[in-house]
Amino acid sequence: MIPGYRDGDVVPVLVVGAGPVGVAAASMLARRGVRTLVVDRYPDLYPLPRAVHVDDEVARILQGIVGADTVTALTIPARGLRLLDARHRTMAEFRRDRPIGVHGHPQANMFDQPDLERLLRDRLAGVGQVTLAGGVELVALDQEQEGAPAPVRATLRRIADGTRQHIYAQAVLGCDGANSTVRDEIGARMLDLHFEERWLVVDVRTERDLDAWDGVHQVCDPRRAATFMRVAPGRYRWEFRLHEGEVPADLLQPGRLFGLLRPWTKDIPDEEFEVLRSAEYTFRARIADTWCDRRVFLLGDAAHLTPPFIGQGLCAGLRDAANLTWKLAGVLQGALDEVVLGTYESERAPHARAVVKKAVMLGRVMTGGQDGAALIRRVVLGGLCRVPGFTTRVLDAEFPRLTPGLLVAAGRWSLTGRLVPQPWVTVDGRRRRLDDVLGAGFSIVTLDVPGPSLQRAARRLGARIVRVVGAPGPAITPEHVVTAVDDDGVLTSWLRTRRAVAVVVRPDRVVLAQTTRRDGGVGLAADIEGWTWAIPPASRLAATTQAPVPTASGVTASGVTASGVTASGVTGPAGQTLGESASPARSILNGASL
Repeated sequence: MIPGYRDGDVVPVLVVGAGPVGVAAASMLARRGVRTLVVDRYPDLYPLPRAVHVDDEVARILQGIVGADTVTALTIPARGLRLLDARHRTMAEFRRDRPIGVHGHPQANMFDQPDLERLLRDRLAGVGQVTLAGGVELVALDQEQEGAPAPVRATLRRIADGTRQHIYAQAVLGCDGANSTVRDEIGARMLDLHFEERWLVVDVRTERDLDAWDGVHQVCDPRRAATFMRVAPGRYRWEFRLHEGEVPADLLQPGRLFGLLRPWTKDIPDEEFEVLRSAEYTFRARIADTWCDRRVFLLGDAAHLTPPFIGQGLCAGLRDAANLTWKLAGVLQGALDEVVLGTYESERAPHARAVVKKAVMLGRVMTGGQDGAALIRRVVLGGLCRVPGFTTRVLDAEFPRLTPGLLVAAGRWSLTGRLVPQPWVTVDGRRRRLDDVLGAGFSIVTLDVPGPSLQRAARRLGARIVRVVGAPGPAITPEHVVTAVDDDGVLTSWLRTRRAVAVVVRPDRVVLAQTTRRDGGVGLAADIEGWTWAIPPASRLAATTQAPVPTASGVTASGVTASGVTASGVTGPAGQTLGESASPARSILNGASL
Protein backbone atom coordinates (compact mmCIF):
# COMPACT_ATOMS: atom_id res chain seq x y z
CA MET A 1 0.00 0.00 0.00
CA ILE A 2 1.07 3.58 -0.65
CA PRO A 3 1.72 5.26 2.72
CA GLY A 4 -1.31 7.31 3.78
CA TYR A 5 -3.62 5.84 1.12
CA ARG A 6 -6.12 3.01 1.51
CA ASP A 7 -7.56 0.99 -1.32
CA GLY A 8 -10.33 3.04 -2.97
CA ASP A 9 -9.19 6.41 -1.63
CA VAL A 10 -9.69 9.54 -3.75
CA VAL A 11 -6.99 12.05 -4.71
CA PRO A 12 -7.61 15.20 -6.75
CA VAL A 13 -4.72 14.51 -9.15
CA LEU A 14 -2.62 11.41 -9.82
CA VAL A 15 0.67 12.06 -11.62
CA VAL A 16 2.23 9.00 -13.24
CA GLY A 17 5.97 9.54 -13.64
CA ALA A 18 8.31 11.38 -11.28
CA GLY A 19 10.78 12.76 -13.78
CA PRO A 20 11.29 16.53 -13.98
CA VAL A 21 8.00 17.11 -15.86
CA GLY A 22 5.91 15.05 -13.42
CA VAL A 23 7.50 16.58 -10.33
CA ALA A 24 7.26 20.09 -11.78
CA ALA A 25 3.56 19.55 -12.58
CA ALA A 26 2.92 18.28 -9.05
CA SER A 27 4.72 21.33 -7.61
CA MET A 28 2.67 23.71 -9.75
CA LEU A 29 -0.56 22.04 -8.62
CA ALA A 30 0.48 21.96 -4.97
CA ARG A 31 1.29 25.67 -5.02
CA ARG A 32 -2.27 26.22 -6.20
CA GLY A 33 -3.63 24.16 -3.32
CA VAL A 34 -4.31 20.93 -5.22
CA ARG A 35 -3.38 17.71 -3.42
CA THR A 36 -1.45 15.31 -5.66
CA LEU A 37 -0.16 11.75 -5.59
CA VAL A 38 2.93 11.08 -7.72
CA VAL A 39 3.96 7.49 -8.54
CA ASP A 40 7.02 6.26 -10.37
CA ARG A 41 8.25 2.77 -11.16
CA TYR A 42 11.81 3.68 -10.12
CA PRO A 43 12.45 3.78 -6.36
CA ASP A 44 14.73 6.81 -6.69
CA LEU A 45 16.06 9.30 -9.24
CA TYR A 46 16.73 7.89 -12.68
CA PRO A 47 20.55 8.22 -12.88
CA LEU A 48 21.28 8.16 -16.62
CA PRO A 49 22.21 11.30 -18.61
CA ARG A 50 19.36 13.05 -20.38
CA ALA A 51 18.42 16.75 -20.65
CA VAL A 52 21.11 19.42 -20.23
CA HIS A 53 19.50 22.62 -21.59
CA VAL A 54 16.62 24.98 -20.98
CA ASP A 55 15.98 28.29 -22.73
CA ASP A 56 15.07 31.56 -21.00
CA GLU A 57 11.33 30.96 -21.27
CA VAL A 58 11.60 27.59 -19.49
CA ALA A 59 14.07 28.97 -16.95
CA ARG A 60 11.24 31.40 -16.17
CA ILE A 61 8.88 28.47 -15.61
CA LEU A 62 11.41 26.91 -13.22
CA GLN A 63 11.70 30.27 -11.48
CA GLY A 64 8.06 29.90 -10.47
CA ILE A 65 8.88 26.59 -8.77
CA VAL A 66 12.30 27.03 -7.17
CA GLY A 67 13.00 30.77 -7.40
CA ALA A 68 15.13 32.80 -9.80
CA ASP A 69 18.29 32.77 -7.69
CA THR A 70 18.18 28.98 -7.48
CA VAL A 71 17.80 28.68 -11.25
CA THR A 72 20.82 30.94 -11.69
CA ALA A 73 22.89 28.89 -9.24
CA LEU A 74 21.90 25.62 -10.93
CA THR A 75 22.73 26.64 -14.50
CA ILE A 76 25.54 28.13 -16.56
CA PRO A 77 24.88 30.26 -19.65
CA ALA A 78 25.91 28.90 -23.05
CA ARG A 79 27.28 31.22 -25.72
CA GLY A 80 25.51 29.59 -28.64
CA LEU A 81 26.15 26.87 -31.22
CA ARG A 82 29.08 26.15 -33.54
CA LEU A 83 28.82 23.85 -36.53
CA LEU A 84 32.16 22.15 -37.21
CA ASP A 85 33.30 20.11 -40.17
CA ALA A 86 35.05 16.74 -39.92
CA ARG A 87 38.36 18.49 -39.16
CA HIS A 88 36.72 20.61 -36.47
CA ARG A 89 36.90 23.80 -38.50
CA THR A 90 34.06 26.23 -37.81
CA MET A 91 31.51 26.28 -40.65
CA ALA A 92 29.01 28.52 -38.87
CA GLU A 93 28.53 30.11 -35.49
CA PHE A 94 25.19 31.03 -33.97
CA ARG A 95 25.95 33.28 -31.02
CA ARG A 96 23.92 34.16 -27.96
CA ASP A 97 25.06 37.75 -27.59
CA ARG A 98 22.40 39.03 -25.18
CA PRO A 99 23.35 38.17 -21.59
CA ILE A 100 19.69 38.16 -20.55
CA GLY A 101 16.70 37.23 -22.72
CA VAL A 102 13.24 38.79 -22.71
CA HIS A 103 12.11 36.35 -20.03
CA GLY A 104 14.66 37.53 -17.48
CA HIS A 105 17.22 34.71 -17.82
CA PRO A 106 20.09 33.87 -20.21
CA GLN A 107 18.80 32.62 -23.54
CA ALA A 108 20.56 29.25 -23.19
CA ASN A 109 21.15 27.57 -19.83
CA MET A 110 23.13 24.36 -19.28
CA PHE A 111 22.66 22.10 -16.26
CA ASP A 112 23.01 18.55 -14.99
CA GLN A 113 19.61 16.83 -14.93
CA PRO A 114 20.13 14.78 -11.74
CA ASP A 115 20.96 18.05 -9.95
CA LEU A 116 17.73 19.60 -11.27
CA GLU A 117 15.67 16.57 -10.28
CA ARG A 118 17.07 16.50 -6.75
CA LEU A 119 16.28 20.19 -6.41
CA LEU A 120 12.72 19.75 -7.69
CA ARG A 121 12.11 16.86 -5.32
CA ASP A 122 13.52 18.77 -2.37
CA ARG A 123 11.22 21.70 -3.12
CA LEU A 124 8.29 19.32 -3.60
CA ALA A 125 8.82 17.91 -0.12
CA GLY A 126 8.73 21.43 1.30
CA VAL A 127 5.50 22.43 -0.41
CA GLY A 128 3.21 19.84 1.20
CA GLN A 129 0.05 18.62 -0.54
CA VAL A 130 2.08 15.98 -2.42
CA THR A 131 2.86 12.31 -1.77
CA LEU A 132 5.63 10.77 -3.90
CA ALA A 133 5.67 6.97 -4.05
CA GLY A 134 8.61 5.28 -5.76
CA GLY A 135 8.64 1.65 -6.83
CA VAL A 136 4.98 1.88 -7.89
CA GLU A 137 3.74 1.44 -11.46
CA LEU A 138 0.43 2.06 -13.19
CA VAL A 139 -1.33 -1.09 -14.40
CA ALA A 140 -4.63 0.24 -15.77
CA LEU A 141 -6.99 3.22 -15.98
CA ASP A 142 -10.79 3.04 -16.05
CA GLN A 143 -13.03 6.02 -16.86
CA GLU A 144 -16.22 4.04 -17.43
CA GLN A 145 -17.29 3.09 -13.91
CA GLU A 146 -20.84 4.10 -12.98
CA GLY A 147 -21.29 5.77 -9.60
CA ALA A 148 -17.57 6.02 -8.94
CA PRO A 149 -16.40 8.66 -6.42
CA ALA A 150 -14.16 10.28 -9.06
CA PRO A 151 -13.87 10.17 -12.87
CA VAL A 152 -10.78 7.93 -13.12
CA ARG A 153 -9.92 4.70 -11.33
CA ALA A 154 -6.23 3.82 -11.42
CA THR A 155 -4.91 0.35 -10.67
CA LEU A 156 -1.42 0.62 -9.19
CA ARG A 157 1.09 -2.13 -8.43
CA ARG A 158 3.96 -2.09 -5.96
CA ILE A 159 6.86 -3.57 -7.89
CA ALA A 160 8.63 -5.08 -4.87
CA ASP A 161 5.86 -7.53 -3.95
CA GLY A 162 3.19 -7.19 -6.65
CA THR A 163 0.59 -5.71 -4.27
CA ARG A 164 -2.21 -3.94 -6.15
CA GLN A 165 -4.16 -0.89 -5.03
CA HIS A 166 -6.99 1.15 -6.54
CA ILE A 167 -6.90 4.94 -6.33
CA TYR A 168 -9.64 7.21 -7.67
CA ALA A 169 -8.59 10.55 -9.13
CA GLN A 170 -10.29 13.66 -10.41
CA ALA A 171 -7.56 13.80 -13.09
CA VAL A 172 -4.52 11.80 -14.19
CA LEU A 173 -1.39 13.32 -15.72
CA GLY A 174 0.68 10.90 -17.79
CA CYS A 175 4.29 12.07 -17.38
CA ASP A 176 5.65 8.54 -17.80
CA GLY A 177 7.93 9.05 -20.75
CA ALA A 178 8.39 7.62 -24.21
CA ASN A 179 7.03 4.18 -23.29
CA SER A 180 3.98 5.68 -21.57
CA THR A 181 1.46 3.31 -20.01
CA VAL A 182 -0.99 6.21 -19.68
CA ARG A 183 -0.79 6.81 -23.43
CA ASP A 184 -1.57 3.15 -24.08
CA GLU A 185 -4.49 3.24 -21.65
CA ILE A 186 -6.24 6.09 -23.49
CA GLY A 187 -5.59 4.51 -26.87
CA ALA A 188 -3.33 7.28 -28.19
CA ARG A 189 -0.73 6.47 -30.85
CA MET A 190 2.62 8.06 -31.59
CA LEU A 191 2.82 9.50 -35.10
CA ASP A 192 6.23 9.00 -36.70
CA LEU A 193 7.80 12.21 -38.05
CA HIS A 194 10.53 10.20 -39.77
CA PHE A 195 13.72 10.57 -37.79
CA GLU A 196 15.50 7.82 -35.86
CA GLU A 197 19.20 7.61 -34.95
CA ARG A 198 21.20 5.76 -32.28
CA TRP A 199 23.68 7.83 -30.27
CA LEU A 200 26.09 7.16 -27.42
CA VAL A 201 25.90 9.78 -24.66
CA VAL A 202 28.89 10.12 -22.31
CA ASP A 203 29.10 12.36 -19.23
CA VAL A 204 32.59 13.12 -17.93
CA ARG A 205 34.03 14.97 -14.93
CA THR A 206 37.47 16.58 -14.69
CA GLU A 207 39.20 19.23 -12.65
CA ARG A 208 41.16 20.35 -15.72
CA ASP A 209 40.07 23.25 -17.91
CA LEU A 210 39.45 22.07 -21.47
CA ASP A 211 39.92 25.60 -22.81
CA ALA A 212 37.09 25.11 -25.30
CA TRP A 213 34.61 27.65 -26.64
CA ASP A 214 31.83 27.82 -24.06
CA GLY A 215 28.91 26.82 -26.25
CA VAL A 216 27.61 23.73 -28.00
CA HIS A 217 29.95 22.16 -30.59
CA GLN A 218 28.18 20.16 -33.32
CA VAL A 219 30.50 18.12 -35.55
CA CYS A 220 28.80 17.76 -38.93
CA ASP A 221 30.60 14.63 -40.04
CA PRO A 222 28.45 11.82 -41.48
CA ARG A 223 31.24 9.36 -40.69
CA ARG A 224 30.95 10.21 -36.97
CA ALA A 225 28.57 13.04 -36.12
CA ALA A 226 29.26 14.31 -32.61
CA THR A 227 28.18 16.91 -30.06
CA PHE A 228 30.15 18.46 -27.19
CA MET A 229 29.15 20.88 -24.44
CA ARG A 230 29.99 21.94 -20.90
CA VAL A 231 26.93 21.30 -18.71
CA ALA A 232 28.25 22.40 -15.29
CA PRO A 233 31.58 23.40 -13.70
CA GLY A 234 33.93 20.48 -14.30
CA ARG A 235 31.19 18.47 -16.09
CA TYR A 236 31.14 17.81 -19.83
CA ARG A 237 28.99 15.85 -22.23
CA TRP A 238 29.86 14.17 -25.52
CA GLU A 239 27.39 12.52 -27.87
CA PHE A 240 28.45 10.29 -30.78
CA ARG A 241 26.24 8.84 -33.47
CA LEU A 242 26.48 5.06 -33.65
CA HIS A 243 26.91 3.27 -36.95
CA GLU A 244 24.58 0.52 -38.03
CA GLY A 245 25.54 -2.67 -36.19
CA GLU A 246 27.80 -0.78 -33.77
CA VAL A 247 27.26 -1.13 -30.02
CA PRO A 248 28.31 1.28 -27.24
CA ALA A 249 30.95 -1.15 -25.96
CA ASP A 250 32.82 -0.65 -29.24
CA LEU A 251 33.36 3.03 -28.40
CA LEU A 252 33.73 2.74 -24.62
CA GLN A 253 37.03 0.88 -24.70
CA PRO A 254 39.44 3.33 -23.00
CA GLY A 255 41.74 3.77 -25.96
CA ARG A 256 38.87 4.23 -28.40
CA LEU A 257 36.79 6.58 -26.24
CA PHE A 258 39.61 8.97 -25.39
CA GLY A 259 40.65 8.99 -29.00
CA LEU A 260 37.20 10.36 -29.84
CA LEU A 261 37.52 12.97 -27.05
CA ARG A 262 41.03 14.04 -28.09
CA PRO A 263 40.01 17.04 -30.27
CA TRP A 264 38.74 18.66 -27.06
CA THR A 265 40.97 17.10 -24.35
CA LYS A 266 44.16 17.64 -26.39
CA ASP A 267 47.24 16.68 -24.32
CA ILE A 268 45.48 16.25 -20.94
CA PRO A 269 46.23 12.70 -19.68
CA ASP A 270 43.31 10.25 -19.85
CA GLU A 271 43.51 9.53 -16.12
CA GLU A 272 42.48 13.13 -15.42
CA PHE A 273 38.95 12.27 -16.63
CA GLU A 274 36.25 10.30 -14.85
CA VAL A 275 33.47 8.81 -16.96
CA LEU A 276 30.42 9.36 -14.77
CA ARG A 277 27.92 7.52 -16.92
CA SER A 278 27.28 6.43 -20.47
CA ALA A 279 24.17 5.24 -22.24
CA GLU A 280 22.83 4.52 -25.68
CA TYR A 281 19.86 6.60 -26.75
CA THR A 282 17.69 6.35 -29.82
CA PHE A 283 16.73 9.86 -30.90
CA ARG A 284 13.24 9.85 -32.41
CA ALA A 285 10.78 12.39 -33.75
CA ARG A 286 7.21 11.51 -32.78
CA ILE A 287 4.04 13.15 -31.51
CA ALA A 288 0.88 11.65 -30.03
CA ASP A 289 -2.25 11.74 -32.16
CA THR A 290 -4.28 12.78 -29.12
CA TRP A 291 -3.09 14.30 -25.86
CA CYS A 292 -6.09 13.79 -23.62
CA ASP A 293 -9.14 11.66 -23.03
CA ARG A 294 -11.67 13.28 -20.71
CA ARG A 295 -9.75 13.70 -17.43
CA VAL A 296 -6.53 11.94 -18.50
CA PHE A 297 -3.73 14.04 -20.04
CA LEU A 298 -0.34 13.34 -21.61
CA LEU A 299 2.68 15.56 -20.91
CA GLY A 300 6.35 15.54 -21.87
CA ASP A 301 7.81 12.54 -23.69
CA ALA A 302 4.51 10.71 -23.33
CA ALA A 303 3.09 13.26 -25.80
CA HIS A 304 6.10 14.12 -27.98
CA LEU A 305 9.66 12.98 -28.68
CA THR A 306 12.15 15.56 -29.96
CA PRO A 307 15.67 14.93 -31.30
CA PRO A 308 18.12 16.89 -29.12
CA PHE A 309 19.65 19.15 -31.75
CA ILE A 310 18.04 22.35 -30.47
CA GLY A 311 17.82 21.30 -26.81
CA GLN A 312 14.03 21.45 -26.54
CA GLY A 313 13.00 18.01 -25.22
CA LEU A 314 12.61 18.92 -21.55
CA CYS A 315 11.60 22.46 -22.46
CA ALA A 316 8.53 21.18 -24.29
CA GLY A 317 7.48 19.03 -21.33
CA LEU A 318 7.77 21.90 -18.85
CA ARG A 319 5.74 24.10 -21.22
CA ASP A 320 3.06 21.38 -21.17
CA ALA A 321 2.94 21.47 -17.38
CA ALA A 322 2.82 25.28 -17.27
CA ASN A 323 -0.08 25.34 -19.74
CA LEU A 324 -2.19 22.62 -18.13
CA THR A 325 -1.77 22.90 -14.37
CA TRP A 326 -3.38 26.32 -13.82
CA LYS A 327 -6.37 25.28 -15.92
CA LEU A 328 -6.78 21.99 -14.09
CA ALA A 329 -6.42 23.62 -10.67
CA GLY A 330 -9.04 26.20 -11.61
CA VAL A 331 -11.49 23.52 -12.74
CA LEU A 332 -10.96 21.35 -9.65
CA GLN A 333 -11.43 24.35 -7.36
CA GLY A 334 -14.57 25.54 -9.13
CA ALA A 335 -13.03 28.74 -10.47
CA LEU A 336 -12.95 27.70 -14.14
CA ASP A 337 -15.38 25.80 -16.32
CA GLU A 338 -14.52 22.29 -17.46
CA VAL A 339 -14.33 23.45 -21.08
CA VAL A 340 -10.97 25.18 -20.51
CA LEU A 341 -9.28 21.77 -20.28
CA GLY A 342 -9.95 21.31 -23.98
CA THR A 343 -7.55 24.14 -24.77
CA TYR A 344 -4.53 22.20 -23.49
CA GLU A 345 -4.00 20.12 -26.61
CA SER A 346 -5.13 22.80 -29.05
CA GLU A 347 -2.61 25.27 -27.60
CA ARG A 348 0.34 22.95 -27.00
CA ALA A 349 0.28 20.38 -29.82
CA PRO A 350 0.95 22.79 -32.73
CA HIS A 351 3.96 24.28 -30.97
CA ALA A 352 5.36 20.88 -30.00
CA ARG A 353 4.99 19.60 -33.55
CA ALA A 354 6.76 22.69 -34.95
CA VAL A 355 9.66 22.25 -32.51
CA VAL A 356 10.04 18.56 -33.37
CA LYS A 357 10.11 19.34 -37.10
CA LYS A 358 12.66 22.10 -36.59
CA ALA A 359 14.90 19.75 -34.61
CA VAL A 360 14.67 17.13 -37.36
CA MET A 361 15.54 19.67 -40.05
CA LEU A 362 18.54 21.02 -38.15
CA GLY A 363 19.65 17.52 -37.22
CA ARG A 364 19.83 16.57 -40.88
CA VAL A 365 21.73 19.73 -41.73
CA MET A 366 24.14 19.16 -38.86
CA THR A 367 24.91 15.49 -39.38
CA GLY A 368 24.65 14.81 -43.11
CA GLY A 369 26.81 15.48 -46.14
CA GLN A 370 30.59 15.82 -46.40
CA ASP A 371 33.29 16.72 -48.92
CA GLY A 372 31.60 18.79 -51.67
CA ALA A 373 28.37 19.02 -49.70
CA ALA A 374 30.25 20.29 -46.65
CA LEU A 375 32.00 22.98 -48.70
CA ILE A 376 28.68 24.24 -50.07
CA ARG A 377 27.15 24.11 -46.63
CA ARG A 378 30.05 26.04 -45.09
CA VAL A 379 29.70 28.85 -47.65
CA VAL A 380 25.89 29.00 -47.38
CA LEU A 381 25.83 28.89 -43.58
CA GLY A 382 28.57 31.49 -43.31
CA GLY A 383 26.49 33.85 -45.42
CA LEU A 384 23.26 33.14 -43.59
CA CYS A 385 24.88 33.83 -40.21
CA ARG A 386 25.39 37.42 -41.37
CA VAL A 387 21.67 37.83 -42.15
CA PRO A 388 20.01 39.79 -39.30
CA GLY A 389 17.72 37.58 -37.25
CA PHE A 390 18.84 34.28 -38.82
CA THR A 391 20.71 33.11 -35.71
CA THR A 392 17.66 33.78 -33.56
CA ARG A 393 15.41 31.79 -35.86
CA VAL A 394 17.82 28.83 -35.83
CA LEU A 395 18.44 28.62 -32.09
CA ASP A 396 15.15 29.68 -30.57
CA ALA A 397 12.02 27.64 -30.04
CA GLU A 398 10.24 30.89 -29.24
CA PHE A 399 6.71 30.52 -27.96
CA PRO A 400 4.49 31.08 -31.01
CA ARG A 401 1.49 33.34 -30.83
CA LEU A 402 -1.53 31.29 -29.81
CA THR A 403 -4.44 31.52 -32.22
CA PRO A 404 -7.69 33.12 -31.01
CA GLY A 405 -9.93 30.81 -29.03
CA LEU A 406 -11.58 30.34 -25.70
CA LEU A 407 -8.62 31.69 -23.71
CA VAL A 408 -7.14 34.05 -26.31
CA ALA A 409 -9.04 37.07 -27.61
CA ALA A 410 -9.12 37.84 -31.32
CA GLY A 411 -7.03 40.70 -32.67
CA ARG A 412 -4.70 40.33 -35.60
CA TRP A 413 -2.25 43.05 -34.58
CA SER A 414 -2.68 42.76 -30.82
CA LEU A 415 -0.54 41.27 -28.07
CA THR A 416 -3.05 38.51 -27.38
CA GLY A 417 -1.66 34.99 -27.51
CA ARG A 418 1.89 36.24 -26.83
CA LEU A 419 3.99 35.91 -23.70
CA VAL A 420 4.47 39.01 -21.60
CA PRO A 421 8.20 39.76 -21.11
CA GLN A 422 9.76 39.66 -17.64
CA PRO A 423 11.83 42.78 -16.96
CA TRP A 424 12.84 44.16 -13.59
CA VAL A 425 10.44 46.71 -12.08
CA THR A 426 10.47 48.71 -8.87
CA VAL A 427 7.65 48.26 -6.36
CA ASP A 428 7.67 50.21 -3.09
CA GLY A 429 11.30 51.12 -3.66
CA ARG A 430 12.36 47.51 -4.25
CA ARG A 431 13.62 46.05 -7.54
CA ARG A 432 11.70 42.90 -8.37
CA ARG A 433 11.19 40.55 -11.30
CA LEU A 434 7.84 41.09 -12.97
CA ASP A 435 6.54 37.56 -12.28
CA ASP A 436 7.07 38.06 -8.56
CA VAL A 437 4.85 41.14 -8.82
CA LEU A 438 2.16 39.54 -10.98
CA GLY A 439 1.69 36.60 -8.62
CA ALA A 440 0.58 33.05 -9.46
CA GLY A 441 -2.88 33.82 -10.84
CA PHE A 442 -4.45 36.09 -13.45
CA SER A 443 -3.20 39.66 -13.63
CA ILE A 444 -4.01 42.89 -15.40
CA VAL A 445 -1.11 45.08 -16.52
CA THR A 446 -2.18 48.61 -17.33
CA LEU A 447 -0.74 52.03 -18.18
CA ASP A 448 -4.03 53.66 -17.20
CA VAL A 449 -5.58 54.27 -13.78
CA PRO A 450 -8.00 51.35 -13.34
CA GLY A 451 -11.58 52.45 -12.81
CA PRO A 452 -14.17 50.87 -10.49
CA SER A 453 -15.59 48.57 -13.18
CA LEU A 454 -12.16 47.09 -13.98
CA GLN A 455 -11.46 46.61 -10.29
CA ARG A 456 -14.74 44.71 -9.90
CA ALA A 457 -13.98 42.58 -12.96
CA ALA A 458 -10.50 41.84 -11.57
CA ARG A 459 -12.02 40.58 -8.32
CA ARG A 460 -14.39 38.36 -10.33
CA LEU A 461 -11.43 36.87 -12.20
CA GLY A 462 -9.20 36.74 -9.13
CA ALA A 463 -6.71 38.96 -10.95
CA ARG A 464 -4.08 41.29 -9.48
CA ILE A 465 -3.94 44.73 -11.11
CA VAL A 466 -0.46 46.12 -11.76
CA ARG A 467 -0.27 49.73 -12.95
CA VAL A 468 2.92 50.52 -14.86
CA VAL A 469 4.41 54.00 -14.49
CA GLY A 470 7.52 55.50 -16.01
CA ALA A 471 9.09 57.03 -12.92
CA PRO A 472 8.71 56.90 -9.14
CA GLY A 473 6.69 59.64 -7.50
CA PRO A 474 3.15 60.53 -6.48
CA ALA A 475 0.63 58.50 -8.49
CA ILE A 476 -3.14 58.38 -8.30
CA THR A 477 -3.55 54.65 -7.84
CA PRO A 478 -6.55 53.00 -6.17
CA GLU A 479 -6.09 50.87 -3.09
CA HIS A 480 -5.24 47.20 -3.78
CA VAL A 481 -3.60 48.14 -7.10
CA VAL A 482 0.15 47.56 -7.31
CA THR A 483 2.23 50.39 -8.80
CA ALA A 484 5.30 49.16 -10.69
CA VAL A 485 7.97 51.56 -11.93
CA ASP A 486 9.17 50.45 -15.36
CA ASP A 487 12.75 51.64 -14.84
CA ASP A 488 14.10 50.33 -18.13
CA GLY A 489 11.00 51.10 -20.16
CA VAL A 490 10.68 47.48 -21.33
CA LEU A 491 7.04 46.96 -20.36
CA THR A 492 5.91 50.35 -21.60
CA SER A 493 7.65 49.84 -24.93
CA TRP A 494 6.23 46.33 -25.27
CA LEU A 495 2.67 47.52 -24.63
CA ARG A 496 3.01 50.41 -27.06
CA THR A 497 4.27 48.20 -29.90
CA ARG A 498 0.63 47.10 -30.33
CA ARG A 499 -0.96 50.30 -28.93
CA ALA A 500 -2.11 48.42 -25.84
CA VAL A 501 -3.17 50.40 -22.79
CA ALA A 502 -3.97 47.35 -20.66
CA VAL A 503 -3.69 43.57 -21.03
CA VAL A 504 -5.15 40.62 -19.14
CA VAL A 505 -2.40 38.07 -18.45
CA ARG A 506 -3.09 34.38 -17.82
CA PRO A 507 -1.28 32.51 -15.01
CA ASP A 508 1.09 31.06 -17.63
CA ARG A 509 1.98 34.64 -18.70
CA VAL A 510 0.12 34.48 -22.02
CA VAL A 511 -1.85 37.62 -22.90
CA LEU A 512 -5.54 36.76 -22.89
CA ALA A 513 -7.00 40.12 -23.97
CA GLN A 514 -6.03 43.74 -24.45
CA THR A 515 -7.59 47.17 -24.79
CA THR A 516 -6.29 50.17 -26.70
CA ARG A 517 -8.72 52.62 -25.04
CA ARG A 518 -7.83 54.92 -22.15
CA ASP A 519 -11.19 54.59 -20.42
CA GLY A 520 -10.11 53.23 -17.05
CA GLY A 521 -10.69 49.70 -18.35
CA VAL A 522 -14.45 50.02 -18.86
CA GLY A 523 -14.41 48.07 -22.13
CA LEU A 524 -11.98 45.48 -20.81
CA ALA A 525 -14.14 45.01 -17.72
CA ALA A 526 -17.16 44.34 -19.92
CA ASP A 527 -15.19 41.70 -21.79
CA ILE A 528 -14.16 40.00 -18.54
CA GLU A 529 -17.74 39.96 -17.28
CA GLY A 530 -18.72 38.12 -20.47
CA TRP A 531 -16.24 35.27 -20.03
CA THR A 532 -18.55 32.55 -18.77
CA TRP A 533 -15.70 30.06 -18.39
CA ALA A 534 -14.54 32.14 -15.41
CA ILE A 535 -16.88 31.27 -12.55
CA PRO A 536 -17.63 34.22 -10.20
CA PRO A 537 -16.62 33.69 -6.56
CA ALA A 538 -20.26 33.70 -5.43
CA SER A 539 -20.99 30.75 -7.72
CA ARG A 540 -17.94 28.72 -6.77
CA LEU A 541 -19.23 27.57 -3.41
CA ALA A 542 -22.13 25.70 -4.99
CA ALA A 543 -19.80 24.07 -7.50
CA THR A 544 -17.30 22.93 -4.88
CA THR A 545 -19.69 21.65 -2.22
CA GLN A 546 -21.98 19.37 -4.22
CA ALA A 547 -20.07 16.23 -3.26
CA PRO A 548 -17.32 16.18 -0.61
CA VAL A 549 -14.24 14.34 -1.75
CA PRO A 550 -12.77 11.94 0.82
CA THR A 551 -9.02 12.18 1.30
CA ALA A 552 -6.64 9.46 2.40
CA SER A 553 -7.11 10.55 5.99
CA GLY A 554 -10.87 10.77 5.66
CA VAL A 555 -10.92 14.58 5.72
CA THR A 556 -12.87 16.41 3.02
CA ALA A 557 -10.57 17.96 0.43
CA SER A 558 -11.50 21.62 0.51
CA GLY A 559 -12.06 23.30 -2.80
CA VAL A 560 -12.03 20.18 -4.98
CA THR A 561 -15.02 19.39 -7.16
CA ALA A 562 -16.35 15.87 -7.33
CA SER A 563 -18.61 16.72 -10.21
CA GLY A 564 -17.82 19.82 -12.22
CA VAL A 565 -19.50 22.51 -14.25
CA THR A 566 -21.20 22.13 -17.58
CA ALA A 567 -19.19 23.10 -20.64
CA SER A 568 -22.28 23.81 -22.70
CA GLY A 569 -22.80 27.39 -23.83
CA VAL A 570 -19.48 28.76 -22.63
CA THR A 571 -18.22 31.95 -24.26
CA GLY A 572 -14.62 33.09 -24.49
CA PRO A 573 -12.86 36.40 -25.05
CA ALA A 574 -13.26 36.14 -28.80
CA GLY A 575 -17.02 36.05 -28.27
CA GLN A 576 -17.51 32.55 -29.59
CA THR A 577 -19.81 30.00 -27.94
CA LEU A 578 -18.45 26.54 -27.30
CA GLY A 579 -20.42 23.45 -26.43
CA GLU A 580 -19.20 20.12 -25.17
CA SER A 581 -18.04 19.15 -28.65
CA ALA A 582 -15.41 21.91 -28.55
CA SER A 583 -13.51 20.16 -25.78
CA PRO A 584 -11.90 16.73 -25.72
CA ALA A 585 -12.35 16.87 -21.96
CA ARG A 586 -15.67 15.26 -21.07
CA SER A 587 -18.08 17.25 -18.91
CA ILE A 588 -18.72 15.11 -15.84
CA LEU A 589 -21.66 16.91 -14.35
CA ASN A 590 -24.44 15.68 -12.25
CA GLY A 591 -26.87 18.14 -13.77
CA ALA A 592 -25.15 21.25 -12.42
CA SER A 593 -24.91 24.06 -14.95
CA LEU A 594 -23.82 27.65 -15.08
